[in-house]
Amino acid sequence: MKKKIAFLLPGRDTSPCGGYKIAYEYANRFSQIGYDVALVYPHIETFFSKKNKNIFIQVKKYFGMLIKWKLKKRLKAGEWFSISSQIQKIHIFKISDFFLRKKLKGYKIIATAVETAYALNKISFIPDADKFYFIQDFEQWNGKTAEEIYESYRFPLKKIVIAPWLQKEVEKTGNTAFLIPNGFDFNYFKLTQSIEKRSPFEIAMLYHKDDRKRCCDSIDALKIVKTYIPQLHVTMFGTPEKPDLPEWFSYYQCPDKETHNSIYNNASIFVAASNVEGFGLTIGEAMICGCCISCTETTGFLCMANNTTALLSPVYDVKKLADNILLLINNQKLRIELAENGHNYIQQFTWENAFSLFKNFIEGNTFNDQR
Repeated sequence: MKKKIAFLLPGRDTSPCGGYKIAYEYANRFSQIGYDVALVYPHIETFFSKKNKNIFIQVKKYFGMLIKWKLKKRLKAGEWFSISSQIQKIHIFKISDFFLRKKLKGYKIIATAVETAYALNKISFIPDADKFYFIQDFEQWNGKTAEEIYESYRFPLKKIVIAPWLQKEVEKTGNTAFLIPNGFDFNYFKLTQSIEKRSPFEIAMLYHKDDRKRCCDSIDALKIVKTYIPQLHVTMFGTPEKPDLPEWFSYYQCPDKETHNSIYNNASIFVAASNVEGFGLTIGEAMICGCCISCTETTGFLCMANNTTALLSPVYDVKKLADNILLLINNQKLRIELAENGHNYIQQFTWENAFSLFKNFIEGNTFNDQR
């Protein structure tokens, strides 16, 4: 009998998102080895909030969505990612026995967010042995409280985390989680420009509207650096529209593969000032492409950034971040050494390694306790 696996997403995505990207990568790889794979997109989790619990409004929005679907012939989700045509996309009103029993019977099911973990915990037609919870961040947003998140960690779902700090958060509840660091696509991201020959005045950074990314701190630090280094130029990329930026910033919205690689390979230094990160995919991508990393010493960044692969500064310490950037600009030997160390260190984070661990865990071929 063909093996079956389904990923429960928290809603339909219309633009690139790190958490979805990782789920889609795993989905593709399960499909490649012959699994029947489904991606499940609920409607009600997309619009539901503590401020709006009126089910009639949810139903109205859902049927409005269905009408648009009939007119356009399909519902959009994951369009920005190359998802295998063999993977089934299931659009439902909500994650429940009623909507999924006929569609996912016999599947192993993976919750990919707090909302979907709560929903999966209530599903009765799937045995606990086939319920999994893929934890990529401590999701304290959209009104969720810390206690609600910890409660989801207590559910009898088999848990996978992407970083040691998340493993510790799960352990606070008396539960265990299996650690599988993310992989990187070394066919997509490549080192094409000599680390040594890069202009020391070229900086790259991600722009994101999430306050936790602290882009404001990165920009403030770079403004300080600009007062000492008039030649400084910053290239920023992201999914939102171009924000209000100084004239010495360039911005690329949703860059294609060639442009994305060019941004990283043209920069000497990649700057990130997040106060919380699930894993920190962008600093890993930048390492692959030969950037030296100047970032905050926070959660997910520390999976890759340490004293030999980056210059670290305390969260919210704009002056220290600026000092580190200045140091890297003025000390090319240090910048090159850290960039090379980072490039070499990141090579261990392959998708082959990550998927092998993930597949073995899902199939029950590895122990849950890694200690």
